[in-house]
Amino acid sequence: MRGAAEQQETVTAIAQGDRNEARIAPGLVLVFGRGSRPDREAVTAALAHHPRAAISHDPATAAHPPHTVARQNPHMADDDWLELILDGLTFDLLGLRPGPAIATPEIEYLFNCEIDDRLWGEAIGLYPGPHIAAGAHSLPVVRTLLGLGAALTQALGGIGAVCWPPARSAVAPKFFAKTVEAWLAGGPFPALGMLGMRFDEQGGLLSEGLGFFVGAELAIAPELCADRTQATRLAVRIVQQLVGYEDLTEGRELVTEAGDVLRLEPDPVNGLVRVACA
Repeated sequence: MRGAAEQQETVTAIAQGDRNEARIAPGLVLVFGRGSRPDREAVTAALAHHPRAAISHDPATAAHPPHTVARQNPHMADDDWLELILDGLTFDLLGLRPGPAIATPEIEYLFNCEIDDRLWGEAIGLYPGPHIAAGAHSLPVVRTLLGLGAALTQALGGIGAVCWPPARSAVAPKFFAKTVEAWLAGGPFPALGMLGMRFDEQGGLLSEGLGFFVGAELAIAPELCADRTQATRLAVRIVQQLVGYEDLTEGRELVTEAGDVLRLEPDPVNGLVRVACA
């Protein structure tokens, strides 16, 4: 069902103000207040006390870069980015000052934060390096990406929101770091932030962004969504079971806390996992 996941890849414009020239880049976007975007020195200081993260390449000081960063805007310099490494995986941090910011992404879902269009600032982006880009959907890469993003979020000042373009979501920095660190420590997947959820015209719940992780979105039948708060909790519970599960080709049953039996049925034609009463 990876075809559906490919459709979930987000086209992220690299150059601020130039949204027509873009690349597929499933990464994190950190949005700062205007004028507070970090430079390379701020990032160096932010990672100084991290036990496992480091700058593996700085094009401003090294003569031979490990790879070429895709440039859609010819006015962007070759040294306004850094390559960071965490647990053996490398990621490109783009949009550093004094170069131009990257484009802020389209946002539909807000988690513990607000967006004021008048103050919606400028952004930097953290993306898997070229040698791991093909595995950007895999949990080891995602976990490392989010862990590095959480470390930067905690260490850098001025962040207004952490955005996850595959779900069109924006998350409050503290909430993002807290839920990601809990997941990395063995806790639940941070569904509230990494996924969007909405109710359709029939009253059913649909996810947005789950396809990035498992190749299909979640669709909970309207009869299970009379209480929208409970429906959202049910969706979060189901997501915990689906993320990291390798085989979504077979249906299965789920018993709720109230003892109700639900049926999870793959719908590969529509790229969904449908949930209804058994």
